[in-house]
Amino acid sequence: MPAARLLLAAIAAGFCVATPGAGARSEASVQNLRFGFAAGGNLQNFTPPTLGRYLDLAQASHAGWIRVDLNWDVIQHHGPKRYDWRRFDKVVSAITARRMSVLAGILYTPPWARPRGTAPNYPPRNLAAYGRFVRTAVRRYAKKGVHTYEIWNEPNLAAFWGPSPDPVRYTRMLKLAYREIKRTDRRARVVSAGLAPYGRYGEHDARHINPLNFLEDMYAQGAGKSLDAVGWHPYNFPFGLGFEESSAWSQMSETSPSARSIMAAHGEESKQLWLTEFGFPTGSTSRDVSEATQAQLVTDAYTMLASQPWSGPSFLYSFQDSGPNKLDVEHNFGVVRHDFSPKPSYYAYQALALGG
Repeated sequence: MPAARLLLAAIAAGFCVATPGAGARSEASVQNLRFGFAAGGNLQNFTPPTLGRYLDLAQASHAGWIRVDLNWDVIQHHGPKRYDWRRFDKVVSAITARRMSVLAGILYTPPWARPRGTAPNYPPRNLAAYGRFVRTAVRRYAKKGVHTYEIWNEPNLAAFWGPSPDPVRYTRMLKLAYREIKRTDRRARVVSAGLAPYGRYGEHDARHINPLNFLEDMYAQGAGKSLDAVGWHPYNFPFGLGFEESSAWSQMSETSPSARSIMAAHGEESKQLWLTEFGFPTGSTSRDVSEATQAQLVTDAYTMLASQPWSGPSFLYSFQDSGPNKLDVEHNFGVVRHDFSPKPSYYAYQALALGG
């Protein structure tokens, strides 16, 4: 059903559908735990008024989740005995105060823990240091209502796991983190890192591994006992949701093998795929879609996912455009523009989330 008709149907059914604006909130906000936003890594840098406006509008969209980074590099940048939680505490408190849940990604390595001369996307020299940070973070944030964690981000790409993807070492990190999280918070759930798109099954080079191959290698290393859900990033812009062997969307369940068939082969079919990032940019390059197309793809994606029992919470990337430059794809993923004005996709998302 087109986004406009979904919105009208929700209103006709007597639901409260908020009109976004500065400080807008639904009078009787309903947060749908199938729906989330992947915020990116910058929320802790927002001023209080900007953060409040962002989260009020996200709450009014009926999102149930916000995915945020607990950035180890920022929190422990100045040494293994120094922590700076202040900005992250404010973000978590602001989200939970609006009755939304937090998916906390624990990622990025501080200078003292990574190889000399490398960037934060490199894993630590000693994974035990990551484990200690995980334990400390979970102990802190369990008291603040956080009980769901994602371990790193897109480790099948060198851009997030330098200098080259390594499923064996990533699985060691996952196992260590899982053990620390479960010991610290018995209520906690652990999602493996969302795996990024890269070509067809079997494709790889020094900087990329197809997510299906990476997932196979994770399971071969025993990852199944150390995750409650599998993270997945099924970007396929600007091509949409149609079947294609190289589409990370199709690779969830339609290709052979697929993420679901790999999970089933290891007795893990009862666990879900969590789409911890996916989205459709609306700039003016050949990689972008129109705002109307974005709204239709959001509608189609969530409608398709609702019919799949293997689909867990799905996090649209992103809520707000990160900048105003229409020639920069990364600036244009939001359902609201950089100035917080809503795109048609905001209303489509809102109606879908309210409708179930």
